[in-house]
Amino acid sequence: MDRHGVSNKDLAALGTFQGRIERNANFLAQAQNHNLGRNVRVVKLLAFLDCLRSGGARMDGAVVCQAAILQNFSSSNPMEAAHFLPGQLRIGGRPVWEFAVQPRVRAQMEFLFAEVEHLPAPFNHADSEAESKATSRGLCGALSAAASIVIRAPLPGVDPLKAAYEEWHRLALEALRLGQENKGSKHGVPKLVGSAIDGYTMESIGARSQVGATEWNREEATRILGYYLDDQRTRNWGWVVGSCQQALRDVAQCFT
Repeated sequence: MDRHGVSNKDLAALGTFQGRIERNANFLAQAQNHNLGRNVRVVKLLAFLDCLRSGGARMDGAVVCQAAILQNFSSSNPMEAAHFLPGQLRIGGRPVWEFAVQPRVRAQMEFLFAEVEHLPAPFNHADSEAESKATSRGLCGALSAAASIVIRAPLPGVDPLKAAYEEWHRLALEALRLGQENKGSKHGVPKLVGSAIDGYTMESIGARSQVGATEWNREEATRILGYYLDDQRTRNWGWVVGSCQQALRDVAQCFT
């Protein structure tokens, strides 16, 4: 897919620099960090949209989350560049940053959608399964639903940012659960028969040795989706209030 960097030269350089950073960690730590990064960026995106709406921006039209069009850097085998946000958000067919008047706001919103990190290939497989761009039940649908809440006129006494994030959290949990279920239902690596104490059957060991990279990637992606799901349970509104204040201040400062 033809993807390009952000338009701001300084942020483009920052994105390229990030692409040279190597992080060594096990899959559990990598999954937790990636899911954390996804949620922080969702918080910031919703906060940007909240500020734009309260500032008078007219964001009319269908809200959809589609394939990414921006990417800070590319990775080389065996690593891949995995986006944090599940896709490109558009309102009425326009990328959301086009609703920002201030260049700084527009640039920072662009950058959110371009941010990726070096991760092993199964992470992109897990992300693609959870994003489920062709349906409304994946992370893409969750982001669209959350954005739809924050850009419309708020009801009296309702905090639009809180309502939007809680919708994201609820739907993201469901998307990750379904993603893990769907990925795990596909043919993968045969299970070992026996036990670590008594030993495993030679037949089951032989069967596992015959599978290829596709099956092993599917197995790892299913495990990663489980890690995402466990971590997502902790990323509720209480976590936003307790841990995302600096991210929210960063967004607010873009408008001053």
